[in-house]
Amino acid sequence: AHGVYNAELRNKDPNILQQERAQVETYCKHNAELYQSAIADKTVAPKVKLSSVNPAGGRHPAVLMCSAYRFYPHWIKVSWMRNGEVVKTDVTSTEEMPNGD
Repeated sequence: AHGVYNAELRNKDPNILQQERAQVETYCKHNAELYQSAIADKTVAPKVKLSSVNPAGGRHPAVLMCSAYRFYPHWIKVSWMRNGEVVKTDVTSTEEMPNGD
C-alpha cells in the first residue's frame, strides 16, 4: 500500500516527473553505458567434462558425453568432430539445465 501511495504521488506531480526524466538522461543512460561496456566484453571459458557413460537400454554399450559449465556469455556451441570434420549423425544434445549450465 505504501508503494502504491508513493507511485501515485510521484506520477501526479509534474515537477517530480520532470526531475526523473532529467535523471534518465544525465545519470541512468550514462551509467548504463559504463556498466554495459564493463560487462559486455568479458568472457569466461567453459569448464568442460568429457565422460563415457553406459545408457540404460541404449543401443550402444557406451556413449561419450560432453558437459560444459560456468561460461559467459551464455550462448555456446558444442560440436563433435571426427578426423577434423563435424559429426552430424548419431549425436544428441540437450537444452540448458535448470541451474543455468
